[in-house]
Amino acid sequence: MKKFTTQFSLLISLFILSIPVFSQGYRIEVKVEGIRDTSIFLAYHFGDKKLVQDTLYLDKQGEGVFEDEKKLDAGIYLIALPNMNFFELIVDEDQDFSVSTDTTDLLKFLKFTGSAQNSIFVEYQRFMAEQQKNSGSLSNRWKLNKENPDSLETITEEMKMLDKKVKDYWSKITGENKDMLISSLINAMRPPEPPNFEIPDNIANKDSMRWILGYNYNKNHFLDSIDFSDQRLLRTPVLQAKIDRYFNNVLIQKPDSVIPEIKKIVNRCRANDKVFQYVVIYLLNNYLQSNIMGMDEVFVSIAENYYLSGEADWVDSTSLVKIRDRVYKIKPNIIGNLSKDLKMETETGEWVSLHQVNAKYIVLYFWETDCGHCKTSTPMLYDIYKKNKDKGLEVFTVYTQDKKQEWLNYLKDKGYHWINAWDPNQSTYFRLFYDVYSTPTVYLLDENKKIIAKRISVEALGKMLDSLL
Repeated sequence: MKKFTTQFSLLISLFILSIPVFSQGYRIEVKVEGIRDTSIFLAYHFGDKKLVQDTLYLDKQGEGVFEDEKKLDAGIYLIALPNMNFFELIVDEDQDFSVSTDTTDLLKFLKFTGSAQNSIFVEYQRFMAEQQKNSGSLSNRWKLNKENPDSLETITEEMKMLDKKVKDYWSKITGENKDMLISSLINAMRPPEPPNFEIPDNIANKDSMRWILGYNYNKNHFLDSIDFSDQRLLRTPVLQAKIDRYFNNVLIQKPDSVIPEIKKIVNRCRANDKVFQYVVIYLLNNYLQSNIMGMDEVFVSIAENYYLSGEADWVDSTSLVKIRDRVYKIKPNIIGNLSKDLKMETETGEWVSLHQVNAKYIVLYFWETDCGHCKTSTPMLYDIYKKNKDKGLEVFTVYTQDKKQEWLNYLKDKGYHWINAWDPNQSTYFRLFYDVYSTPTVYLLDENKKIIAKRISVEALGKMLDSLL
């Protein structure tokens, strides 16, 4: 039984995506056995959210009508009951039909009148539920027969037959109903089917070659089956789930791998303005919030190519200023960039330049004396420094506040003998160039002062240095 959580607003981080509605109206008659004198909801999918469209009060017979003068945007909708169980339906061109079911088993008793597409959709849901049950049974048999090769061979063949049965069913629906939303949905969900790669005998590591070929095929064809011109896919969970998996799981998580693919997919989305808008918003937010080190370079690329270039005409000026500000602060410290030099005063009144530090690796550490996390991280970093200073490690610390005596007393008390620097007037713009908005903030530079890691924990830094040194 499916559960539904009501959400009354759609917020995709910075922006709201609005899709225009067109006149003509909708009328959906509903009858639900097992409930009466209560409210139910008509809602729709939008990416990974479910949003309420309309509310209906069922009478003593469990009957009522969702209706309005404005036509609904096509997509997968759902009718949610008071206990938040729900059943799904397709809203497409024909928006005048009736639906009935029974609370004892919503899918089993689900019936549509006046909507051929929904009748197909119901049979599709029942078929897939049955095949999912069969697949689970085969998986359990596999686990129980791991040590029996003959049984495994039989089970494997049954799995192949089940897979073919599902694909044949999909092909039948899409072949007979090409213009229906259900066909676009099934096509969008289809996974790529790589060929059997024949590896030449003279290749030493066949497994590695097979992985590379499989990865490249999956990367190049994973989104082939999606019709990016079909705006109806926006009000389904399928489009976002597919692109989310592609960019976060299929692709190697490095900017050089991701950025070219973003350009390809966004160009395909230009076939429909609203799909273009949705995908660009999704990608910007996805990489703005990424926890993978270095992926902020992808955010900068998206922001510059589509937002700061003026293409994102849906963005208000306030949001655009925020995006420009983030780009301005991230761009100087992208991994691989030459770090900005910092010429600062030390605790002894001398001057030190970051770029004049001669070491194989340099840790650039922004901290405060009264920062709770710093009180834990700083002594850990000092232990790492003592362990590795003879191997080519130097630490350049920057005290980010302006309380000189407090800083000096702390250094004397703790005995931190490494490069201790500060810039009370912030004349070096270190907060801007290194995006220092919290402490501690950690960077790792190589001997050429290029950034090779940033915003990592001291624990992660220690492990990285163990490997590098």
